[in-house]
Amino acid sequence: MDQMVLGVRNYLKEALVHIIAVHAEVFTVSKELVPRVLSRIVEAVAEELSRLMQCVSSFSRNGALQARLEICALRDAVAVFLTSESHSSFKQALEGLPQLSSGGDKKLLEELLNTFKSSMQLQLTCFQVASSTMVKT
Repeated sequence: MDQMVLGVRNYLKEALVHIIAVHAEVFTVSKELVPRVLSRIVEAVAEELSRLMQCVSSFSRNGALQARLEICALRDAVAVFLTSESHSSFKQALEGLPQLSSGGDKKLLEELLNTFKSSMQLQLTCFQVASSTMVKT
């Protein structure tokens, strides 16, 4: 049975919490190192995500929606650390998914993304603060 898409699953939130923990540790050593270290981590995660999406032979409608939601949620959360490489990997991962067929699916995706962003707003503030001191690599 095809499970309903209710929101971003906990594994992705946990992954973000781990990235935030790395951010905090690097920040205590040297805030100048944060963009370099985190952009490399994001590149590795995005590359792996893209590789995993290419391993899936077919997606159910809800499976495709769930995958798209989580890829977009992760990409948007770490947007300040995206490089051309990680941007390309996220794009590849999304291109491997079936397109959203209905306006209802697109609306649901947008609503679930907004819910995720508001529920994780506090945790993700460290990434927004970084953007003011961010130097593009």
